Amino acid sequence: MEMVRLETHYGMADGLTPHIAARIADCASRYSAHVSIESEGRVIRIESLISVLSMELRRGLPLAVIAEGEDAGVAAEDLRVLLEG
Repeated sequence: MEMVRLETHYGMADGLTPHIAARIADCASRYSAHVSIESEGRVIRIESLISVLSMELRRGLPLAVIAEGEDAGVAAEDLRVLLEG
């Protein structure tokens, strides 16, 4: 099983809005890989809009995108691009 970890920073100026959270959840759901975001010592598995909304993302916050599964590389890269804004 492939595992990918990409370091990045959250880039959305407005922080985490419900619209952005929905885009993040939708992006992760397109892949068979299990996707998580690590931030400030917390790892949140992106399985639903609720799990994404539980994160306190703000501009400049360091993050790691972690994906495990067949399409982990593509899933992690697409989510990294989205999170960077």
